[in-house]
Amino acid sequence: MMDFQKARRNMVDCQIHTAGVILPGLLQSFETVPREKFAPRHAQATACRDQDLPLGEGRFLLEPMVQAQMIQALEPQIDHVVLDIGGATGYAAAILSSLVSTVVAVEENETMLDHGIRTWRDLGYFNIVGLKGWLREGNPEHAPYNAILLNGAVESVPRNILSQLVVGGRLLTIIRKSGEVMGEVTMFTNTGDGHFPSIRLFSAGAQYLPGFAPEPVFHF
Repeated sequence: MMDFQKARRNMVDCQIHTAGVILPGLLQSFETVPREKFAPRHAQATACRDQDLPLGEGRFLLEPMVQAQMIQALEPQIDHVVLDIGGATGYAAAILSSLVSTVVAVEENETMLDHGIRTWRDLGYFNIVGLKGWLREGNPEHAPYNAILLNGAVESVPRNILSQLVVGGRLLTIIRKSGEVMGEVTMFTNTGDGHFPSIRLFSAGAQYLPGFAPEPVFHF
């Protein structure tokens, strides 16, 4: 029988901690949140490998190392309200649950959202609000947010999502331009003057989130 606890411990020790993730609460969250429960049954045995985890229907969970580095860069605080966009079956929201006050998780795939809601309930993560909605819209109803996490690659971040940050708030995503195989994990900050400067943190590969891929270009 698969020892999932040991697999998660190895994931933290060999992938996440060695990548420079040092926040004790974040490391503990990755070790204790059962990643396998957010995976399809047939993929649970490989859920902790250092790669994106396919969920079907073109969706995935981000590679643990990449996701951990992104969440660390958000600098989550216990009084923060975080918007989690495109978390699919809800793993990122579960990781954030013990680190912040509230997680608002927006997902447009109803089946995956339902999976997440059931799993959060079963595991006792009661500070996560799961909402069905278009990913490109974020969730202005509960804005502003101290931090926003986009769980995948985007060609660009819509201004309407950036504007849902508090002044000083951070948004993390993977910017992947058209035709590029790899993207750049990028952090945006709301400086309060109508600008959202960004810095590139490191390279990462990921599939595009629904609605965030480049428009097809037709050549004649």
